[in-house]
Amino acid sequence: MRLQKFLSEIGFCSRSQAENFIRAGKILVDGKPAKLGDKVDGTEVITVDGQRLQLKAPPKKKVVIFYKPIGVECTLSAMGGVKTLLDFDFGPDRVFPIGRMDRDSDGLLLLTNDGELGNKLAHPSHLHEEEYLVVVEKPLTADLIAAFAEGIIHEDSKIVPHHVEQHGEKVLRCILHEGRIRHIRKICEAIGLKIIHAKRIRVGAITLGDLEPGTWRVLTDLELQALRQGGIARLARRRVAPIRRT
Repeated sequence: MRLQKFLSEIGFCSRSQAENFIRAGKILVDGKPAKLGDKVDGTEVITVDGQRLQLKAPPKKKVVIFYKPIGVECTLSAMGGVKTLLDFDFGPDRVFPIGRMDRDSDGLLLLTNDGELGNKLAHPSHLHEEEYLVVVEKPLTADLIAAFAEGIIHEDSKIVPHHVEQHGEKVLRCILHEGRIRHIRKICEAIGLKIIHAKRIRVGAITLGDLEPGTWRVLTDLELQALRQGGIARLARRRVAPIRRT
C-alpha cells in the first residue's frame, strides 16, 4: 500500500497531508527519507518529525459532526492564545477536519479519521450543497438580493450561489454547490453588504440540528451512507444526544 494511503487508513492524517509531509522530508521509513510512491505494509519503522508512529490496528472509521464556535481555528495545531480544534476532545481516535471554516464563522464542521472519505468529500469534483445563514448589517432589498444571486468573478471563476432568499430583515439563506463561506464574504463585499454573522447549517444531507456550540456527535449509519452517496435530501432521523468535551 502506498505510504500516503497507509497513513490515511490508520487515521494519522489525510492523504494530501501525508503527501505534503513526504515532500517536506518529514517522514522516514526504516530510517530513510520517504518518497512519493513508496509502499509499506505496516511492518516498517515510520517516523514523522522525529516521532515514531505507534502502529496498531486501524480504528473504526467514523465521521463527527461538530458545532464549531466563533473564534476557533480549523487546525489541529496549537496557536498560542488562539483556540483551535486541538482544544476539543473528539474521543480516543484522531480525527481531522473535512474542509475548513474561517475563525469568524460558526456552525457545522465535519471531522473524520477516514482519509479516503475525507479526500473524496473535500475534492472539488464531489458536488454537494452547503447551506448558510448570513446576517448582514443593513436591511435587505430586492436589488441587493438580486445582486447577490448574480454572483461575482473571482480569480477568473464565476461564483454564483445555487439558491439565495431572504430569511429575515437582515438575514440571507444561501445554498452553494461550489465555494465556501469566504466566497459569500467576497460577494457581500462586492455589493456593499457587511456580514455580521455567518453560520453553516447544512452540508449535503447532514444538518446542524440541535447541537450547541462546542458539542459534537458521531454520524449515524444512515447519515454516513447519505454523505458517501452525495445525497442532498434532508434525513428524517431520531434525535441523537450531543457530546460536549472541551
